[in-house]
Amino acid sequence: MPCATQPDTIPLSRMSKSFAAPRTIRRIAARRVFHSANGKPVVLAIGVPQPVPGSDWGCAVQITGLNSGWRRPRYVFGIDGLQALHLAMKCAAAVLESTKAKLAWLGDEGDLGMPKFLPELPKPQRDRLEAMVEREATKFWRGVERAHKAKRSKGSNSRKRSKTADKT
Repeated sequence: MPCATQPDTIPLSRMSKSFAAPRTIRRIAARRVFHSANGKPVVLAIGVPQPVPGSDWGCAVQITGLNSGWRRPRYVFGIDGLQALHLAMKCAAAVLESTKAKLAWLGDEGDLGMPKFLPELPKPQRDRLEAMVEREATKFWRGVERAHKAKRSKGSNSRKRSKTADKT
C-alpha cells in the first residue's frame, strides 16, 4: 500500500473523487442574483459547508451568467465549516469584483453588497488595522447620529413655532 510508506500522499484514484465538486449544489446556504449591464442575471450560489473525504471541509461555489471557470461548482476548502464558508465568500467576492462586466445589486452598480474582509496579517498589524477600521466606523456613525439629531431638533423647533403662531 503506497500510503503506508508515504503518509502525506493521497492515491490519485481517491484524490480525484475527493476533490471533485458536485455537478450541482444540492444544499444552498446563500444565493444572490446580480444584474449585468446587458440585463442578464449573474447568479452566485454558495453551498452548505460539508466534510470532504480525504480533506478537511469544502464549500461549493458557483457563479452562472459570467464567462468564467465558475459556471460549474468548485470547492473552496477550509479547516472547518466556518473557515470554508468564510473563504468561499472571500473567493466569490474576488471573482465578482475582478470581472469586467458591470454588475448591479438592488439597482446599485458597483456595490455588490459582499462583505469586506481584512487581509490576513500578523496579529500586531491586524490589531492595528482593526482599531483603525473601528475608529473610522465610530466616527462615521457619530456623524450620522449628529445629523439625525440636528434634523429632528430642527423639525421640532419649527413645530413649536407654528403652535405659538396658532395661539396668537
